[in-house]
Amino acid sequence: MRLVDERITPFLAGHGSDDDLDDLIADAVRQAKVRFRANAWGLGVRKAYEGSDFDTFLYIWGRPFFITADDPAAVAETVVRYCNSTVNEVDDLARSQIALLDPALVNHVEPDMNGTLPADEHLATGFRWKLDLLRGAASAVRAGRPTIRNGDGDEIPAADALTGNAQFCLVEFLAALLPGWIERGKVWPTELAERATTDGYAPLSDNTPLFGSLPTEFPSLDWESHWTIPANYAIGGYAAPSEIRPLRDWLSRNAEPLTAVGDQWDDRPYVRKALRKIDESLALAELTGSAFVEAAEIYIPMQGTMN
Repeated sequence: MRLVDERITPFLAGHGSDDDLDDLIADAVRQAKVRFRANAWGLGVRKAYEGSDFDTFLYIWGRPFFITADDPAAVAETVVRYCNSTVNEVDDLARSQIALLDPALVNHVEPDMNGTLPADEHLATGFRWKLDLLRGAASAVRAGRPTIRNGDGDEIPAADALTGNAQFCLVEFLAALLPGWIERGKVWPTELAERATTDGYAPLSDNTPLFGSLPTEFPSLDWESHWTIPANYAIGGYAAPSEIRPLRDWLSRNAEPLTAVGDQWDDRPYVRKALRKIDESLALAELTGSAFVEAAEIYIPMQGTMN
């Protein structure tokens, strides 16, 4: 949240210079390459491992990077190690995760390097073009210009571009710096809590804090926040750093009623796995002093956007 308040929303609001986020963009590029290499190891294990307990929707298309640890604290610590790694350090870290799964497998797995990653400059452009567009929208609003030109060259309302996209673009960029977990279906905490009879209320609030200083900077604009995920490509409930431990305790205390409601396919085991992923993500938030947020379509594995 310090990045939100001190770096990113001031940039979006038009303060400072156009290159003020260059260091964060460079870090996002480095981490993209780390993720690509780590996921290649996960895919390699998928080919080589003959055990039925290799859960691809946890180890590859669930947790960030490639992680096989069982304990949420160990998972969170490994995420941080990956985040701080160079590409050259990924292989040893991935091998340590293979050893946790099956020590005998370490010498029989190679990373599956099918596919390619864009060049660094193209990765950087992908991370920053939306931020630059919103910065331009904010500048237009300040100057009284009603429209801006989008990436396709079309004129669009500047105010709507800023208010309607700031949160999603912000979380999308933050996820390139500290990745999240992937899950399908209607299994985010506020969705489950709304349908279950639980012990007390979930310590989640609406996502207004993710606007940072923007509502103060542009008080005449309509800044709509949400307490749950309202649609695709949207941000949902928010837990401040101080609420992470209470949220973990609430989820643990209410695991049974939350699981009992099932997902939209009435799949209770699936909800149990989702709650495991949520707790792991909260362990990471607790370790790093971060907030927690629900979001839809930050990652779309079928389109190649991975955590």
